[in-house]
Amino acid sequence: MSLAYAAAPLFPWEPESATRASLAIGELRQMLVKRSHGPAHMATLLSAAGALVGLAAQNAALEQGELLTLRRDLVAPKSLLMFINPHGERFLLGSWINGPLLMGYGHAFPLVAFVAKAAGAAGLKAADFPNITAIERRVAAGIKAPGFGAVPAPQGHRLAAQPRDLLRSLWPRARKVLTAPVPIHLADEPALDEAHWSILLGVVAGMLVTLTKDALPPAQALALVVESALVASRLDPELIDPGRWRLAPGPKGLQIAKAEKFRRVG
Repeated sequence: MSLAYAAAPLFPWEPESATRASLAIGELRQMLVKRSHGPAHMATLLSAAGALVGLAAQNAALEQGELLTLRRDLVAPKSLLMFINPHGERFLLGSWINGPLLMGYGHAFPLVAFVAKAAGAAGLKAADFPNITAIERRVAAGIKAPGFGAVPAPQGHRLAAQPRDLLRSLWPRARKVLTAPVPIHLADEPALDEAHWSILLGVVAGMLVTLTKDALPPAQALALVVESALVASRLDPELIDPGRWRLAPGPKGLQIAKAEKFRRVG
């Protein structure tokens, strides 16, 4: 499979796991397209793609948090935080989550870069570029209200499901694709690092923005993908992947652990 994204700078899985990544991108794209059921569901397709990127970014942040739990000197303030709103609902925030999604956090391959490039190729003009900062602020304000998690459908379209419900079905399947072994007729390669999953899924989201350009204006597509990613990245992981992570606030930072072991990260 030949992919246009394989250009300088190299992606972090290249060249060691280039074939594995290429196969995963193709399968994930096909998995999402199969669920779209025609033009009427293009908005749901894009929301699902964005939500997967957002949850992958959160997952990477949690993995990193557990890894560095014994090296607090390496953890900057506000890297990974838990916010509990007045209604007792939990959310995750922090630069480790935002980095793979947004510009300005020192991440080499943020989601916004992929979808903006794809939207530009689909005809989006600079004057029509959506206000990503406004989207980020709207999502940040929304977690204070009860029942956070809904993404508005673009004008003239509808969403068959919201990110939380989409992820309950799609995330286990996406994890399976991302961890699948290389087919036996190909040379084996190292597994894809979980820290890179959001980048790979960002490539897929960009492809889908281009694919859906005739059904959904690229400005709307870009905004929908980004907002869905931001919403998904902040959801309590227990709602999507129950039992995998145990999280609790502590006197010196967020406590995080797998398999009943609490560890601390600042």
